[in-house]
Amino acid sequence: MEINKGIRARVFFFFAMMGAIPFLILVIAGGYNAVDELEDFSKQNSLLRNAIISEHVTDFISKNQAVLRSIALSPKLIEYLQTPTDEGRAYVSKLLYDTDFIFDDNNVTALTGADGWQIIRTDGATLVNLTKRQHFQEAMKGRGYISDIISSMATGKMIIVIEAPVVDANGKAIGMVQRNFNLAALQDFVQNLDDSESSIVVMDRTGRIIANSDNIPGLSGGYNMDNNYKFLLDRIYNSSGVLRDNINGEDSLATYSRNMDTGWMIVTIRPYHFIMDQVYDKATKAILFGLFMLIIGMLLAYLLTIRVTKPIIEMTEVVDEIVSGKMPSGELEVKGDDEFKQVAVAVNKLRSERDAYQLESELDKLTELFNKKTMENLCKMKLKTFNENESANVFMALYVIDLDHFKEVNDLLGHQFGDKVLVEFAKGLRKIFRPNDCIGRFGGDEFVIIVDSLPNMEVVIRKAEQIKQIAFNLTVEDSSKFVTASIGIAIAPQNGRTYDDLFASADKALYHVKRNGKNGYYCELFDTESEA
Repeated sequence: MEINKGIRARVFFFFAMMGAIPFLILVIAGGYNAVDELEDFSKQNSLLRNAIISEHVTDFISKNQAVLRSIALSPKLIEYLQTPTDEGRAYVSKLLYDTDFIFDDNNVTALTGADGWQIIRTDGATLVNLTKRQHFQEAMKGRGYISDIISSMATGKMIIVIEAPVVDANGKAIGMVQRNFNLAALQDFVQNLDDSESSIVVMDRTGRIIANSDNIPGLSGGYNMDNNYKFLLDRIYNSSGVLRDNINGEDSLATYSRNMDTGWMIVTIRPYHFIMDQVYDKATKAILFGLFMLIIGMLLAYLLTIRVTKPIIEMTEVVDEIVSGKMPSGELEVKGDDEFKQVAVAVNKLRSERDAYQLESELDKLTELFNKKTMENLCKMKLKTFNENESANVFMALYVIDLDHFKEVNDLLGHQFGDKVLVEFAKGLRKIFRPNDCIGRFGGDEFVIIVDSLPNMEVVIRKAEQIKQIAFNLTVEDSSKFVTASIGIAIAPQNGRTYDDLFASADKALYHVKRNGKNGYYCELFDTESEA
């Protein structure tokens, strides 16, 4: 045994680590603590900005809603919509123009009749028919509404609309009053809150940008569906929170808050390197001081090693001879000059073989998704946790997916091509679900997905739509449009609290889709089902 590779080296290493480990723990713990503190500060600062913007939005929305509701209650305006006269028109026109004068914000107030045609606009632009506009349809149901970004039919400008219905004495909607907003003032307000280390983005319910603190390339006037931020909406399940993701090519923290009056999402994005720059600065100072102390400790460890290792080396050589010469047949044979190293290598090899076996048994070999047995166990575990910690506002969903026309693909293009279809579909599923969501293949073209901690049905429907699109747009070897997806959905606890009940409900929903044209999704709890 060579001393520099044997027990003396180990004892020196042991003594050295006695000094180095506390130092490393101090540096690592300090670094993690600094990261946590700076992350918390960044989150709180971002949430505060989001709250300021949300309060600003709520303020101008509530003021305009209050005024519009007041106008809608005007007896003369109601009378004019029922019995138009020149005198009534003059009164209503003055009422609308006075509203614009009070707000003095260069926005437009308009009156629309029950037939959908605008009657009066304060900007004098062309009167248009709003029958197909959602805000008009909501008004005819007697409900006030705040629209997402739309293109003005009269001016072509991108606007949002706030409306209030006008109802007669019987409560029937006979028209509406509305105000159109170009949101330039909101854009200025958001930019004034910006700093050099973060970006603020305000998106409507469809993902279009209403206001942003930066000049985002490719956005026409700040309003565009094709942008770098819409994917955030697919990752957001709650009304507020924080997520970490690659945004604009950088690892970033995105702090989001939903304005409850409009449904708009306010997101403050801070690249993570700004946090780490401060951590590195603190860590560098601590490391320089620690290295100095570590060098002194290593010197003392070396002197102590020389003193205490001589008898240990003698005993180690005897043990080495016994182990090398008298090992029973079938036992682990240790070779080389460092028995501890060989034992470690053997243990590591055994562990790697065990891990490889376990991984093979848990995953589907073709798609590398969980196999049927593992998915059943995972579902039962999640249901056990769900039932033990049940909340009235949280539920979980089980999707059972069957690829339509997959047999024809195998028959016409071959099983190897069919396997590629399954692999590409599995890759698509991984992209749209969270890391803690469970995705598995039950065999053939049948897939199962378990998603928990869901706050509402909108998320369930959105994910089902995305699964449909993955199958419909699947491309293999430059070929596409050869499969679609039929999806059955079960919700816990409404459809059951056990795995068997949930799977039976989802499987029943799947066959409902199959019988009704395929390429869709269904759950017995939905008011409607998707179109094939």
